[in-house]
Amino acid sequence: MAVIDRGDFGAATSANSLRIVHGGLRYLARGDFPRMRESIRERSALLRIAPGLVEPLPVLVPTYRTSLRQGKFAFRLALATNDVLSSGRNRGLESTRHLPRGRSISRSECLRLFPWFASKGLSGGALWYDARLRNPERLVFSFLCSASRRGAVVANYVRADQVLLQDGAAGGVVARDLIGGDTFRILAKSVVVAAGPWTSGLTACTLGKAEPDPGTGRALALNLVLGREITSVAVGVPARTAGKDEFAGMNRFLFMNPQQGTTLLGTWYAAAGVGAVTSTCERGANQLIEDMNAACPGLGLSRADLTHYQWGWLPLKAGRESGPPLGLADRPVIVDHGSAGGVRHLFSVEGVKYTTARAVAQRVVDEVVRDMGQSAAPCRTAVTRLDGAGIDQVPSGLLDDLLVRRAIKQEMAVKLGDIIRRSGSNELQPGQSRPVLEQVARVAAAELGWTVQQQQVQVDEVLRETQLPTAAMEAVG
Repeated sequence: MAVIDRGDFGAATSANSLRIVHGGLRYLARGDFPRMRESIRERSALLRIAPGLVEPLPVLVPTYRTSLRQGKFAFRLALATNDVLSSGRNRGLESTRHLPRGRSISRSECLRLFPWFASKGLSGGALWYDARLRNPERLVFSFLCSASRRGAVVANYVRADQVLLQDGAAGGVVARDLIGGDTFRILAKSVVVAAGPWTSGLTACTLGKAEPDPGTGRALALNLVLGREITSVAVGVPARTAGKDEFAGMNRFLFMNPQQGTTLLGTWYAAAGVGAVTSTCERGANQLIEDMNAACPGLGLSRADLTHYQWGWLPLKAGRESGPPLGLADRPVIVDHGSAGGVRHLFSVEGVKYTTARAVAQRVVDEVVRDMGQSAAPCRTAVTRLDGAGIDQVPSGLLDDLLVRRAIKQEMAVKLGDIIRRSGSNELQPGQSRPVLEQVARVAAAELGWTVQQQQVQVDEVLRETQLPTAAMEAVG
């Protein structure tokens, strides 16, 4: 098996999410118990197989006497139901990764945890536990390392330009090495295209159809990175503009997720093609800050708190599933192009959320194996510990010479940004000083043969990534 990525592993989609592994509590209001159970299972799976990269996250939502939906009784019932449905959530987990039961808390405890909730009618809060991705990029790399140790060949900065066809069947891809410039063929019995917004474009070219714009059928989703750690728990509040949101509908919540020295705030949505991306992100940033301040008087967020954007395309329901066309898609799309008389042995997949990505991958692999006329063996990826993802195996985040050399020699880092991502910390966040980056570049230059000019180019590229706006042309979720 070969796995190629046209950029660095985990540098786009996986790096630009709200970093919350949801257990599906939001599906309870819709009565969507199958999706809720799936989210619970997959949240536990990530805590089990990557305990050093996924950790429990307390989530707090305020309750109000003036709202039936936001009332304490409604949340008590929801939390009790959630605990029943997730009764096996801690099975096989290390004790430090156990998720406690959700509980209703008093008004005073709620304000102690987050003093900025609107106080009028506040009756207390609902506190439950989901999970947080400490470093999504490192988690992706751990999946790849585990696959590589079991025989997969993985390569970053290799772009698939065309699917090879023979007698109406996919037989590999024409690929280009974006570092060395060489073009070559990768032969295979089956091809799976998992290229985010470019998935439909790559498969369309193969099928002789017009290549759609990456934004077609998608919404632009925006999260903000704030330059300070505002809260010790994740906080969710109903957006004051929820009723006007054509993408998330009446149930839109704003979430703040504390990180190491920063806070993630999201999410805001806009229709693709409505204005330039930069101006759209500017408008969305202003709206997110305004909405959060309206929901939490006294919080006093301003543009000065904003360090950079995380944005990308999320698929809509239109043409994919039932429901409002502009609603955000709930389910992944897995297509076996040969089953409808198209190209045999060609599959495409586009997911909708990080939480269930492992389960989606399992479904795809099972379909590929069946297409090859074989029986799929029982999948063990939900219980097998990922390489380098144990609690004592995650890099400290210190950019010492040893880490830099290991990233290059053992972890396929070929650019300065790759090295920063391999560090397993928030090193790509703003505030990274030029002198530190220059020192890392000098160490890397001894291994990669960079000239002084090339070192400066690498440093400038990383610094550009930490300035407004930073963009990922793939889905966030």
